[in-house]
Amino acid sequence: MSALCVRCGFTKADYLSVCPDCGHRPEGDGVLVGWLLSSENLDEAQMVATAARIRSGEPIRPSRKMLAKARRALGRQVATDPGLGLREALALLGANVLFSPLVGWTCAAWWWSERPRASLQAVLLSAPASVAMTALWLWVGTRGAT
Repeated sequence: MSALCVRCGFTKADYLSVCPDCGHRPEGDGVLVGWLLSSENLDEAQMVATAARIRSGEPIRPSRKMLAKARRALGRQVATDPGLGLREALALLGANVLFSPLVGWTCAAWWWSERPRASLQAVLLSAPASVAMTALWLWVGTRGAT
């Protein structure tokens, strides 16, 4: 197998390795792009043409469809979803409490295919908020009935 460096177009041993020419290391979704620029996905002629595009300074920006193809091909081999950061988690928790737990459930559904770890975290933040909100509404309902 061989792969192109997304930064300089150098041909390297595989899509996960550090580029010996410029030192670029693929991380996160860059691993997916690295796989897309490998002999696993491109034939020899496509690799030569893509390397020329990279060397000429043209940025490589694969579509969501192509990134999804790489995710399917790599499966669990490469973890590309770091999950929610602290700020994202706090913002989601705040939205669950201030607005509605539906915000968290919507995010979980929206992120499911592209960010499974973030989706699971959204569920884990939204489930307790849903239970708390339901309990609050039940309590308010029983207080108003008397």
